[in-house]
Amino acid sequence: MRRVPRDSVLPLTSSVSPSGPAGLRSRLAYPALILLTLILLCSEGWQIWTAREARLEEAQIAAANLARALLSTAESEFAQASSITAAIAEQLETEGTGPASLTRVGWLMRRQLHAPSALRNISVYGADGTLLFTSFVGAAMGTSIADRGYFRAHREDAGLGLQVGSAIRSRLDGQWIIPLSRRYADASGHLGGVVVAALEIGAFTQEFGGYDLGRGGMVALLRTDGRLLARVPADEAVLGSPVLNRTPFREPIAPLRSGHFHFASPVDEVDRVGAYRVAEGYPIAVAIGFGVEDVLARWTSGAVLRAASAIPVGGLLLLLGLGFIRQSRLRRDAEHRAAEGDSWAQLVAEHSGDMLSQIGPDGRVDYVSPSAVRVLGLPARALLGRFMEDVIHPEDRPVLRAALEAVRQPGAQEEILLRVTRPDGSPAWIDASLRGLGAHQAAAPGSCLAVLRDATGRKAIEERMSALAMTDALTGLANRQRFDALLAAEWSRCSREGGWVAVLLLDLDHFRGFNEENGHAAGDDALRAVARAVDAAIRRPADVAARHGGDRFAVILPRTDMAGAQDVAERVRLAVAATAIPHRAARAGSLTASLGLAATQPLPGALPDASVLVDAAEAALHEAKRTGRNRVVEAPSIIAIQTQRQGHH
Repeated sequence: MRRVPRDSVLPLTSSVSPSGPAGLRSRLAYPALILLTLILLCSEGWQIWTAREARLEEAQIAAANLARALLSTAESEFAQASSITAAIAEQLETEGTGPASLTRVGWLMRRQLHAPSALRNISVYGADGTLLFTSFVGAAMGTSIADRGYFRAHREDAGLGLQVGSAIRSRLDGQWIIPLSRRYADASGHLGGVVVAALEIGAFTQEFGGYDLGRGGMVALLRTDGRLLARVPADEAVLGSPVLNRTPFREPIAPLRSGHFHFASPVDEVDRVGAYRVAEGYPIAVAIGFGVEDVLARWTSGAVLRAASAIPVGGLLLLLGLGFIRQSRLRRDAEHRAAEGDSWAQLVAEHSGDMLSQIGPDGRVDYVSPSAVRVLGLPARALLGRFMEDVIHPEDRPVLRAALEAVRQPGAQEEILLRVTRPDGSPAWIDASLRGLGAHQAAAPGSCLAVLRDATGRKAIEERMSALAMTDALTGLANRQRFDALLAAEWSRCSREGGWVAVLLLDLDHFRGFNEENGHAAGDDALRAVARAVDAAIRRPADVAARHGGDRFAVILPRTDMAGAQDVAERVRLAVAATAIPHRAARAGSLTASLGLAATQPLPGALPDASVLVDAAEAALHEAKRTGRNRVVEAPSIIAIQTQRQGHH
């Protein structure tokens, strides 16, 4: 590497004239050198520690985003169970528990259990806790829950609403469940009994297990009093136990709504960092934890390398300083002390992991440190004399120009994030810190000091965490959250610009029976195969396929009218049938799908609410199932529904 001209090096210390006796300067030089070395080592240690804290904070942010998404899914399941218990309780209070009323209750149960969800069964118990009616086939009538805590709570408090019980084993089928119970009164206003909706813990475990959180990752569904309802990794021994009592969260977490944590798990003693979020309408919360060892794996290796480099550099600085002090006893003139400042600056620049450069007022590089090879992939000599913006991505060059203009005054500072393309073609992200230089720093007016640091790894982590929160882990399609966001955006665009938008909803026929016959592993394989078939059947880049939940899939078709949507829907139906997955319960002998579709032109100035389109597609889907399955049904025109909604607002 060629030597950098002396006037192109950035001095770290200014030249001063000798003053005071030579002996005093010599005595002060040694402690000053030691102090400088300690400062450099402490600065490097602080940067390493700051990077560690940043990694933990990034993990907590990712955990908070994922907790919000999973809590939304859990709230939907609890809302469904709450709704059916309320409807059944109202039926029993109105018509009693006679045969006719129980027949009506059975109809309500079958209608609710038809939709895919975590809801396992629904049961009605009398005032003495004895089973009167249940959706579970083969249950022993007379089974009692009189000793269950939630039953006693309803018996003692007539005003108690929906009660979310702790995790228990069902006495009907022996499965782990979360009981949601609601009291109903008899004709005299006294306790008539309790309606219980059983949410299957295994369904939550399966949903949570679809996310890759690393070897030490954990997802937990909790009651706000700290009792564990579901967990991945699964551990039946702690279900229903007050696990938060053995953590810093010893009080109920409901008032906190959300927060972060970092402690060793009381279940498996794994040190985790993460976040939790509490539901608005139910006493439940979701906690997401990443193993600290996983989060800090890359940081640890980098910290070891940085520490291993910093200590020799510090020792080298100390040794060189001692030699220089010995020389300074013989050379005390101002020129030699200026050369001393140059040597120190050059040494720091050569051993720093960041790239240091001086940019002139015309935007050309006047000085660059050897670490340019590590940061930009270019040797220092290839940058000297070039415009700095030549190595920056064309879209980011205006950002660099604006920052250079802002630091023309001495002491002005700017922090920017830029993209570059290295000579090998690989893209990279760079953090750039710019500071204006003054005349006392031997720089031309308008020059600045630029410190560039490789930020590619940090950006990759941010992008991966963002993708994780918007993708269904099982199928690789968009998840429900992303589907809702894209549909809302497309609806808003159509209402502004005009044009059609269509939605397809797809349910697999008799899929609950398929899971019971073949097991959940085969069910997951089938869902992945169907996802691939649906994704292949939609051909335009703007079309989006998503997993809507359970065995339901959804497709957004921008700029597509009903005729076009009908063609796509039939193609999707045939693609699912072509998977030829054996299914004895299906009429065709293999897995088939029912589809409902809806298309509309949002009225000019319509409210940005696409739920009317989804509701219409869902109604068409139910009609497809009712009329025989394995078919496509179109929803009628929904212009009238849009007009009615606008009128209400």
